[in-house]
Amino acid sequence: MRLLVLLTVFTISLASEDVTSTERSTFAVEGNVIFPSSANSGRKWAANSRVLLNHGEYIGFVREDGSFTVDNVASGSYVVQVENVDFVFEPIRVDITARGKIRARKLSVLQPNVVNQLPYPLKLSAREATRYFRKREEWRITDMLMNPMVLMLVIPLIIMLIIPKMTANDPQLQKEMAEMQMPKLDMPDVGEMMANLFGGAPKPKKKAATSGQQKKK
Repeated sequence: MRLLVLLTVFTISLASEDVTSTERSTFAVEGNVIFPSSANSGRKWAANSRVLLNHGEYIGFVREDGSFTVDNVASGSYVVQVENVDFVFEPIRVDITARGKIRARKLSVLQPNVVNQLPYPLKLSAREATRYFRKREEWRITDMLMNPMVLMLVIPLIIMLIIPKMTANDPQLQKEMAEMQMPKLDMPDVGEMMANLFGGAPKPKKKAATSGQQKKK
């Protein structure tokens, strides 16, 4: 009987130790959410904000003064981010040791090995306002000037205006430009070539007949 009582007491003590150990192994993550001065009107941002650990594994709510506490968090590594409709916040990585020591650092996706420690309790500041719509593009004069079709028309026109001014002070260059523009004598006439090609060569018989008639006269 005494042995049974001792066993029950021993099991109860072990269970209580397990409960206390589990209670001690959970911690609280604390910090402040800092909003822009334009968001202080109405205090609605506090009710519309939540603090998420690992995308909702642990959830904390923001008080009116901006402070928050996420309770019953086990040891490990977590990504802390603020969920808000109107503003975007930078996520922060938090590491909690088994002894309850909490370290915060910037979350870098491109360089995960780079450690930039942050102070604790956390201070989560709004980066920018949330943009749900893309800003409509406005018409600018540079868009028209940089159009390829406009460039193809404007650049030759500019060259035609600049080259005469450059050659005005150089007689030799002006003479070379004039020679380039004059047709060469040894080159065949394109119009005559096309007429001979499509219209045929002139008939020599008619010329001979006319010459014979002139002799008779």
